[in-house]
Amino acid sequence: MVEQLIKIFFLFTIAVYVVLSEDNCRILQFLEAKDGSALEKHIVIAIALNSEHSCRVQCYLENACVSYNFGKRVAGDEVCELNNSTDIQHPDDLKPRVNFIYRGAENSCGTTPCMNGGTCQSGFLPHGYRCLCAAGFTGLKCETDIDDYSANPCHNGGSCRDLVNGFKCDCPEGYLGTLCDTATSECKQYKFLNDSDRHSDFGRGKKKCDKNLTEDWYRFSAGAGTSIPTHCLPHHRCGTDMPGWMDGAHPTVDEGVVSRKVCFHGYYNCCHRHIMINVRNCSSFFVYRLKSVQDCASRYCGKS
Repeated sequence: MVEQLIKIFFLFTIAVYVVLSEDNCRILQFLEAKDGSALEKHIVIAIALNSEHSCRVQCYLENACVSYNFGKRVAGDEVCELNNSTDIQHPDDLKPRVNFIYRGAENSCGTTPCMNGGTCQSGFLPHGYRCLCAAGFTGLKCETDIDDYSANPCHNGGSCRDLVNGFKCDCPEGYLGTLCDTATSECKQYKFLNDSDRHSDFGRGKKKCDKNLTEDWYRFSAGAGTSIPTHCLPHHRCGTDMPGWMDGAHPTVDEGVVSRKVCFHGYYNCCHRHIMINVRNCSSFFVYRLKSVQDCASRYCGKS
């Protein structure tokens, strides 16, 4: 019994504390105490204890602790306050406090070695600290972005791009989905609208129309642009009298095929006539299921 008490006393009186576990070893080297002082704004835990030695052990057991305040509160009971920083990093936060002492430890986290949002814990061997990395990162200082696509999960010839804590598949034409595993016929089989006089920047020209356009899936390309405008166009644009524009936003890939209204601007009315179409986002381009218009003064317009 006496021998055990001597060992406990010895552990409480030395300035260096060591903790061993299956996967880490922590050492804290405490510095000289500062009487009548306490570090404010950095307390992580406050515990009622009756000795500074017990407070020091608690700091040692709390991985975030690198200093502590110990003393008597106004109510008269003794308290141990564990801090996650020291007066070296925050000298202005060390304040006078009656009946208290402040004791800091050497803090290897003072230089903020952990990168990419990692949390630093001081005292861990063999580097004097360890970093708890945020999701998607690894390494001593959390400096390495985890390769989330090493097995290339993208299907159908999709190429994989590594992102922070994830990846993105760039799908080939005709395939959609997170893994490029969804085939869509409209994204593979469509007709082109590529006449430069169909572009919304083009004027009236020869007054063309889409009255004879067969109902099918179409993709704007080349001089015609890449998509239907989503704002009202002035009169006499894209080679016609009443230019067509889409009333509504283009869909996302996940929305699939959606219905939209195409308005034709005529007689100073942005939607003098209209027609309903279908639209699909094929990831890198849009396709539209277009119908013939009612008269030969209207035309679907494109934009870049």
